[in-house]
Amino acid sequence: MIIEIIVIFFLLLLSAFFSSSETAITRISDAKIHQWDEKKNKRIKKAKHLLSKREKVIGTLLLGNNIVNILASALATSILINLFGDKGILYATIIMTSLIFIFAEVLPKTYAIRESEKLIIYSAPIIIFFTKILSPINILVQILISFLLKLANKENNNNDWKQNLKGAILLANNQGNVRKYDRIMLESILDLHEVKVSEIMTHRKNIESLNILENIDNIISLALKSRFTRLPLWRDNPDNIIGTLHIKDLLRAKNINNNIDINNLMQRPLFISENTSLSEQLNKFKKETNQMAFVIDEYGDLQGLITLEDVLEEIVGEIFDEFDKQTLVPKILDDKSVSVDGTMTIRDLNRLTDWNLPDDDAATIAGLVIDVAQKLPEINETVKIENFYFKVLERQRTRITKINIKPFDIEA
Repeated sequence: MIIEIIVIFFLLLLSAFFSSSETAITRISDAKIHQWDEKKNKRIKKAKHLLSKREKVIGTLLLGNNIVNILASALATSILINLFGDKGILYATIIMTSLIFIFAEVLPKTYAIRESEKLIIYSAPIIIFFTKILSPINILVQILISFLLKLANKENNNNDWKQNLKGAILLANNQGNVRKYDRIMLESILDLHEVKVSEIMTHRKNIESLNILENIDNIISLALKSRFTRLPLWRDNPDNIIGTLHIKDLLRAKNINNNIDINNLMQRPLFISENTSLSEQLNKFKKETNQMAFVIDEYGDLQGLITLEDVLEEIVGEIFDEFDKQTLVPKILDDKSVSVDGTMTIRDLNRLTDWNLPDDDAATIAGLVIDVAQKLPEINETVKIENFYFKVLERQRTRITKINIKPFDIEA
């Protein structure tokens, strides 16, 4: 009987090892694994190799854990039945449940959560040993699991890295390790490939441009009055963009020769689709010498323009110089509602207020109100959008210029 008791405690130790190893493997992130230096320790190399096959290893650990738990319980039941008869089954159930729960589950898993990295590095050779022993059974189990998951249409998702990063950023922000604006900047970088240029572009109605057929003196005068260093050039109508003009090139040519040919100074315009992502456009700006691009729709009609500064501002927030107009920021009123400019983008408002207003069908707050209302609301008209009341405060013809937003939980 003493031998059986010793075997039971040995099996409980194995169960604790399997439980702790399983917890450690699931806890360590891929980002942490890539930071390990294989040259410093041979165990690290084995651990990285082990973690590259998580599903197989976890299957092995679970299989081993169940085998030793069942075997230990069976031995304990046999011993206690011989000692106490049928009551031994009840005693074995109580004793083994307590021992497995405390010493083979809670204690080792708690330790694994605290020391997951150290545990995996030092236990990797032992896990590899058990993986080889149990591999025939584990292979059959993995085939069965893959078949069942395939029937359930649950494919392996390799895009979890982005959600993991966002979760880490949010956690650091909640714990006070990352400031709010740093969190916004980091999340914006991750979202660059999802945001389209049409969402942040300057609309064609607001583009400041020059008629190439104007007198050269008028062009110089208008260019000097502008707050921009690059200006679009058009012919026949403002939507027919034929090039861009850099004021520095214009002034340099003026100093050299009064007979200026704008055609020789202008740069070739860069046209992009309205569905281009900010990530793609940032790479294009890095390759091109032109830092301004014109956004067109599927019919080739001009929709607006976007600059390198616009893309950078999407990451780091507004960048103001001595010529920029300060944009209106959300104003929190005494009744806890928020007053915003109609041209403010939904993305910017969401980031500044931590709201989650929908931005799938509209880019600006005014656009969202018109889209939901299915009409142009009158002044003082209120539109309900999800958990908010949107009240139109000011309007200029067909443009909504000022809106008051009040959450439902604030009394009207």
